[in-house]
Amino acid sequence: MQHPNLLCLGLLVLGCVLNVSGGNNVVDCCLRTSENPIPWWIVQDYRIQLVQDGCVIPATVFITMRGKHLCAPLQAPWVIRLREKLDTSSTRKAKSQGI
Repeated sequence: MQHPNLLCLGLLVLGCVLNVSGGNNVVDCCLRTSENPIPWWIVQDYRIQLVQDGCVIPATVFITMRGKHLCAPLQAPWVIRLREKLDTSSTRKAKSQGI
């Protein structure tokens, strides 16, 4: 009779552990963007944030040389130019190709 109780207790503990670790898919989202242009020389990379990814607003997230994340409007002309500049830089190409 002791074994079914231990089995139930073990399954309960396992279920709690899996529930806690399995639901940890938090996305780090920008909640607002800044219209202030970011100097190109402090930016090393960027990523695109979309509403489909679970975020409230679309944005371009620029990553600075110091690791800070700066949120900019997705379609602002200066943002598009900066993304294009980063796309053509050899550092970003090497990073995206896994070199």
